[in-house]
Amino acid sequence: QASARKRPFFSSAPLPANSPAPAAAAMALRSARTLGVVGCAAFVREALSSTTMLKGVSYGPTPVLEPAKASQMPEDDFFCDEAAPMWSSSGRGDLRTIRDMGANLVRLYGNDPRNSHEGFLNEADELGLQVAPGMSDWPYYQKYPGSCKDTDFNCFTQVKPLYLDNLRKGFLTVENRYHRSLRVMNILNEPDLKMPPTATTGGRDGPMKMARALISAFDAMLDAEKELGVTGPLINFTA
Repeated sequence: QASARKRPFFSSAPLPANSPAPAAAAMALRSARTLGVVGCAAFVREALSSTTMLKGVSYGPTPVLEPAKASQMPEDDFFCDEAAPMWSSSGRGDLRTIRDMGANLVRLYGNDPRNSHEGFLNEADELGLQVAPGMSDWPYYQKYPGSCKDTDFNCFTQVKPLYLDNLRKGFLTVENRYHRSLRVMNILNEPDLKMPPTATTGGRDGPMKMARALISAFDAMLDAEKELGVTGPLINFTA
């Protein structure tokens, strides 16, 4: 799941004959940092002589007693400022508990770009925790109408404005550098089960649609970074 930085943005125009395929280009220029994930643990190789083990905890404290009621909640963004009574030291202190358990990374799922996430990232940094947020499922298939499924799995126009909002509302510092607690951004959680659901059980059309969704969404995030002039150490992307 290494990612690249300088590469062509997703386009329907054909590539020049001597250009690498988009998927190959996406992987080619970020070989210095690789990420391998097994369960909730990951190894991030910064250089051949330095390996850090990430011990992650998935955080989604859905306040319901019956799983069926989770789909009825108006919000599942649990790292926004409004959820501070659960994660902050001024509330229940979930982040401190995660740190005290021996973890050094928090994996997140719900993400509403309209919300600020600066408070969560600040507290995670103070506790020595790194953060791995992800894009929500909303632009991919939950938005109606206008999801990626309505644009033949080209997700560029759906994802870019959302990631721009993420960058503006906590992901970046005033110097346009990534918040130092951010480590990995998940482009899409479990894409093989969603984009489309037949990506691994149907014919060749399924994997092609999944690849189109991931590459176009990745391009959208890179284009958002470019638009805002992001500088300094860059985070990794995965899916």
